[in-house]
Amino acid sequence: MPIPRIDTGETAKPLKDWEEREFEKRSEKLHQMTDNQLLKEILTKSDKKCNALIERQNTLIEDLTTTVKDLKKSNESLRLNLHYIVTGTTSQMQETLESERKFKTEIGEAIKRAITTSASEVREKALNQVDETVSEVKRELKETQKEIERQRDDMKFQHGFRKFLFWATPILLLAQTIAIIITAL
Repeated sequence: MPIPRIDTGETAKPLKDWEEREFEKRSEKLHQMTDNQLLKEILTKSDKKCNALIERQNTLIEDLTTTVKDLKKSNESLRLNLHYIVTGTTSQMQETLESERKFKTEIGEAIKRAITTSASEVREKALNQVDETVSEVKRELKETQKEIERQRDDMKFQHGFRKFLFWATPILLLAQTIAIIITAL
């Protein structure tokens, strides 16, 4: 009986023809052969086909084993490569983070120093301005005090003059009245 192909379901023509001829020969011989001879012939054919299948299977297994070994080696190589890359990247990231921390610390310290310096400068400038303002206010106070004293002296003079005129007016009026009386007489 011919063995059909698995993928198409057809049997090979030369093999089919050969098997048909063999079948015809066998049918003639069958009548002539004994059961033992028939079994021996079937066993021999089966053994040949089995050996060919086993040989083919061994070749495929050997190819697959080689492919699997190659894949294992490739996977191991890729795994090691990946491990080195990950390790390197991790260490680079740690170094970057450490340098970033240092950078932030340095910037923080620089900012603190700048703020302290700026605050000191502002304080000094404010104190200088306050000192200048206080000096100017003192100077103006002294000038105002001198002006007040001068106006006080002027007011004393005017007060004295008014007092003089206040008392001098009645006396002059009396003198005028006496002079009018004397001239009128």
